Amino acid sequence: MENKKNFTFIGLWNPQKKYEKTRHNIGADCLVRLSEKNNISLKTHKSGKFQLGSYEEDGYEIDIVIPMVSMNNSGEAVKEYIKNKNMDYENLVVLHDDIDLGFGRLRLKKGSGDGGHNGIKSINYIINATDYFRLRIGVGRPLSGIDPAEYVLSRFLSDEIEEIKFLVEDAIDIVKVFPKDKEMAIKQASERRIIDVV
Repeated sequence: MENKKNFTFIGLWNPQKKYEKTRHNIGADCLVRLSEKNNISLKTHKSGKFQLGSYEEDGYEIDIVIPMVSMNNSGEAVKEYIKNKNMDYENLVVLHDDIDLGFGRLRLKKGSGDGGHNGIKSINYIINATDYFRLRIGVGRPLSGIDPAEYVLSRFLSDEIEEIKFLVEDAIDIVKVFPKDKEMAIKQASERRIIDVV
């Protein structure tokens, strides 16, 4: 019988040093921060394709997965992770950046198209499934004339960094709510706003 208490969070990024702290890496950055806050050790799997950290909370067993392949090959890491698992995609959340979502917004949704995101495209193709949850993290659209591919590989501007810290913490809160109450997590994500402090 499938254990419904197992959950998996996967954060997408480019693991190479030169892409550190770029917009494209926000998904993995959220889960690395979650690991740090909870003293979870991330260890590289024998395949070399992902890092894995596990913890228990409120009776749920949770895996944190950080692919160690380039963003465009994310599916290879996910395939390796699920290889010997009876995977329940209902309990899988993939965190990733989204330029079609306003800066600072969050959306949690199951089973939608890849939206042109190469990491999601790779996962959908390789595991031949889309019925998992995605936490889309809004990084805003580039200004006219800036190539979106270059934009997502750029770092956040100095006046965005403080908001990004709040955004990461809010994303962590949502994935922590997810195992207990998926509907609440979806609602919490949809209500996330940037707060202008006067």
